[in-house]
Amino acid sequence: MTGVLILQTRRTASGSIPLGIFMFSLSWWDLTYSLFWANAAAPYPNFWLYITYLSAVVVPATIMMFALQLSGLGHLLKRPFILALCIEPLLVLIGLFTDPRHGLFFGATPIEKIGMIMGGGPIFWANVIYSYLLILIGYVVLVRRSMQTSGIYRKQIVVILIAIGLPWLSSLLFVIGFRPFPNADNTPLTFTIAGLGLTYALLHYRLLNIIPIARHVLIENMSDGLLVLDSQNRLVDINPAAEQVLRLTKKSRIGQPVEDVFSDWSDVVKALSEVNNTRVEVSIDYPSRAYLDLKVSPLYDKNRNLIGRLVVWRDITPLKKAQAELQEQVIRDPLTGLYNRRYLQERLEHELARARRENQPISFVMIDIDHFKKVNDTFGHNAGDVILQKLATQLLSRTRIGDIVCRYGGEEFLAVLPNVTAETAYQVAERWRKLFLGSTMPLEYIDAKATVSCGISEFPLHGNTSEELVSTADKALYYAKQAGRNRVMIWNHELRDQFARE
Repeated sequence: MTGVLILQTRRTASGSIPLGIFMFSLSWWDLTYSLFWANAAAPYPNFWLYITYLSAVVVPATIMMFALQLSGLGHLLKRPFILALCIEPLLVLIGLFTDPRHGLFFGATPIEKIGMIMGGGPIFWANVIYSYLLILIGYVVLVRRSMQTSGIYRKQIVVILIAIGLPWLSSLLFVIGFRPFPNADNTPLTFTIAGLGLTYALLHYRLLNIIPIARHVLIENMSDGLLVLDSQNRLVDINPAAEQVLRLTKKSRIGQPVEDVFSDWSDVVKALSEVNNTRVEVSIDYPSRAYLDLKVSPLYDKNRNLIGRLVVWRDITPLKKAQAELQEQVIRDPLTGLYNRRYLQERLEHELARARRENQPISFVMIDIDHFKKVNDTFGHNAGDVILQKLATQLLSRTRIGDIVCRYGGEEFLAVLPNVTAETAYQVAERWRKLFLGSTMPLEYIDAKATVSCGISEFPLHGNTSEELVSTADKALYYAKQAGRNRVMIWNHELRDQFARE
């Protein structure tokens, strides 16, 4: 029943096949041995005793295979290994059924009307030693596994050890001479107990349904980097993901102080100097700039003594790049790629504060495309977009890294030039105007010519605040357009007086 339950409900679970075969073998062993004792009809004497051995040679191998698979060592069960396990049972069965010719299995022991093998020949004892060795290997593997697990997983294995151990112990006692039932093998009597024990593990502890993940499978395949440090900040364990990032091998660095392991990462060493829980973001060069989310957790023994620390990090470089790209989208005009007014407002106060502190000038250049509405109305908005992009590209190609060029609105642009006087800004703006005047357009918009006008103001000569400087530059632009467009004008006293009169 237990074998059927395993194959029906746990067929795909690791260890289900050998455990199912094990239970069917025990059932076969129990059934045929019962038929032998019931003097069931048979083609020849001791037929049922011979048939019993078909399962006796299978049980040890299935125990070992089940133990290996349950313990996460199923990768050892390659096809050549499984085929090798079949050789010994096959040879034993051949020796058993051909014993009348050579006597190597039963030896000189009479086998008529016996319920057990009292002596046995070399094949019999070789099989006993081989079988017990396989069972011992499986038992040791399960004991080691139980020591590595806890909770329901450990309870599963303890029940399995008891269920498998009873028949094994009973058989061992029988072989060494403890035989409570005259002329009968007491081992099959324990099979029912083994079956009940495994059924209990299947139903109560969900054996083969809830299986712990082996530590090496979990840690070695983590995409996150993991380090374990001892109480003296020395490296004691590292997983492959961490080895790759650190560009080192486990053997070369185990036992080294953390300062040596992270010799190129001062930010990481600083983060690891804290004993309490720490979570920080650090940047490294690997081989290009990368960002890590670093988590440091203290490790304590059962007496709450600090024995080391667990360091886990996650590569958040893609997240940081996505954040940077999103930030760029927030501060950039989507059509021209220039900064927008939001970014301009953030930077202006900073630039003005620096200029006041260093007593340096800043020039504001307001730029407007002449008759832009007429271009849109005549050639379409696509032509207008091309003109805006053309001007933006030229402005970016003719400005310094520290300059701020933004699309101020519509066809208006504003360039903020730190450490530049109005006179110098005038020369820069003139170059922009001439460059744009001589620019060529795509063939479909070849007739969509345009010019620009510029107005300039200077800090602190024409204003002390960003609002005043933008306003005066805009007024200078107004007079540049009034004077005929396609020209650059600096805000000055004459323009101020004229504006006041108007």
